[in-house]
Amino acid sequence: MIALFDIGSTLIEGPPYGPARRLSEMLDLDKSAVRQLEPLLFRTPSESPEHLAQHIAEAFQIDRARATTECAKLWEAQLSEAYTLPGALDAVARLTSAGIPRAYLSNIWPPFYEHFRRTFTAESDAPQFLSFRMGLSKPDKKFFEAALRELGAEPKDVVMIGDTYRNDIRPAIDLGMHTIWVLHHPEKEREALVEVLNNAAPRPDVTLHSIAELQPEHLK
Repeated sequence: MIALFDIGSTLIEGPPYGPARRLSEMLDLDKSAVRQLEPLLFRTPSESPEHLAQHIAEAFQIDRARATTECAKLWEAQLSEAYTLPGALDAVARLTSAGIPRAYLSNIWPPFYEHFRRTFTAESDAPQFLSFRMGLSKPDKKFFEAALRELGAEPKDVVMIGDTYRNDIRPAIDLGMHTIWVLHHPEKEREALVEVLNNAAPRPDVTLHSIAELQPEHLK
C-alpha cells in the first residue's frame, strides 16, 4: 500500500486566506480575479517572483514593476508564514518505520512548497507530484491518473490522505483509491460533511481529527 499525501493543510499550514485572494487584494483587482490568479499561482512553474509577475502582468494588463513588487512581498511572506502541523513529522516517520512507501500529490506553489522541502528532508526521494510542476491541479482526475502512472500503481493499492473532500477524497474514491480524510478544518468542510452523513456522497475509509492521529494500521 502506498500513502499518497496532500501537503497544504494536511502536513503544513499557512494564513487563513490563500495566496490568490491575498495577491488580488494587493494588486487592487476585483474578486473575480481570484479564480484567474489561482491557476497562475498553482499551475505555473515559476522560478522566482519576477517570473510569476511576468505572467500576471500579461494576464491582467497591469504594470509589470508593480506586479513584481507585490509578488515578491507575497513570495517572501509565504516563505516565513508556512508552518508544520503538529504531529505531521511524527506521522510520516511512523509510516516510514513501518515500511509504508510515501508519495505526495498537492496543489501548491513554489514558496509554500519550499517549507515542505526544508522541513520534510527525509522525503526528498519520495515521488512528488506538484501542481506548479505538472500544470495540473486537483480535483482534476488527470492529476491523480498521472501520479498513478508514474508510481506504477493500481488505485486499489494507494491511500489518498488529504484534508479536503472535493479536492482529495472524492476524486480518489471515484478512481478506486482508498482514502483517509484529515479534518483539520471541519468548518470549511461543512457542506461535504453533510453530504457524507446523509449518504449523498461516498464515505472515506477513515476520518481523523488531525494528522497526528495517523497510524500505520490505518493503511493496513
